[in-house]
Amino acid sequence: MDFNYQAANGQGEVLTGQLNAANERDALRSLQQQNLKPIHIEAVVSTENSAGGNNKKASAQDKTLVMQELTTLLNAGVPLAESVASISSAHAGSSVGVAFGKALVALQAGQRFSVALQATDLELPNFVYQMVAAGELTGKLGDSLQTAVVQMEYQDRTRQEMRNALTYPAILVFSGIAATLLVFIVVVPKFANLLKGNTAHVPWISQLVIGTGMFVQSHLVWVGMITLALVMGIAASLKNPVLRSRGYEFLVRVPLLGQWILETEMGQWASMLSALLGSKVPLITAMELALSGVKISRLRNSLQQVLREVRSGSRIADALATNKALEATGINLVRVGERSGELAPMLGALARLYENAGRDRMKRFLLLLEPIAILLIGTVIGVIMVAIMLAVTSMNDSVS
Repeated sequence: MDFNYQAANGQGEVLTGQLNAANERDALRSLQQQNLKPIHIEAVVSTENSAGGNNKKASAQDKTLVMQELTTLLNAGVPLAESVASISSAHAGSSVGVAFGKALVALQAGQRFSVALQATDLELPNFVYQMVAAGELTGKLGDSLQTAVVQMEYQDRTRQEMRNALTYPAILVFSGIAATLLVFIVVVPKFANLLKGNTAHVPWISQLVIGTGMFVQSHLVWVGMITLALVMGIAASLKNPVLRSRGYEFLVRVPLLGQWILETEMGQWASMLSALLGSKVPLITAMELALSGVKISRLRNSLQQVLREVRSGSRIADALATNKALEATGINLVRVGERSGELAPMLGALARLYENAGRDRMKRFLLLLEPIAILLIGTVIGVIMVAIMLAVTSMNDSVS
């Protein structure tokens, strides 16, 4: 990567320039080999690539891979600044390379890596920043990052499983919508022409279907524009953190789906707390860090009360039981962990229980989604066809 430098030569003149080196240490060595005394040196973060076409936004898989790369370098004994510089150089021209270049500059300015990482545009999950902060507290950054990577891989795997499971229901829904629009645009108007405005003896449901079909055909451009605007509005809402948070809170109240979300959140909280305690982070600090990753307000409020009671001297199992933050099985595991001095492993076991239960619940939800989608689409198309047939038979009855 490139470095800007100021250095003095043997005559006391201050020279400025730019050189390329693998890291800051190599840049300093290069200046010394030229008989120059370094005064100031800093890495150059290229903004050229950020405006280019190759600098697309990093995917979830890209983020997982780069964090695994950083973990591998740190666990191999490579210093943090050199590891970050190496990743920035290896991924030059991508959003990952630009982000790590910014982090390197912040590190060289004296900032902590957890702060520097949050200032980049990578948009990592919250628990990654928590684990980095925990690693800085304990001096085991590599181990903490390894735990974060495992959690990122689990989330990527869960996201991929859900995406695969939702593919067929999504195709069904879109096919059903397309078929319904085709009936309204092509089929219904032809039957309306047969009626020739004689709708006195036509059932109300037939009048409603035929009227809707004629309206859609007459205002097809406006219907298309409104539909596109709705889709774009929903997409924009999902990018808004406040609206996304409200939508997440709404999903928690949906039967079956809400319970799965709660179990997933509790599993992540228990996993994070287990990892932090396993890294020798003090209990109160670990609970504060784990709590910051909880997104559901009801659960967060309950765990905040648990944290207050633990601060005042209560056992964590008693505080969890008082605030009904966990079920009986979870509370027993935590209590056994406290009594045996093995709280971190017990919380890890609890996290696996919640993750497995959440995965099973997700599979049941997705299994129900497919027949529900088929039933709804079939019902809509069936109602349309019945309405058309009623209109035809009523017209025949009126003629006879």
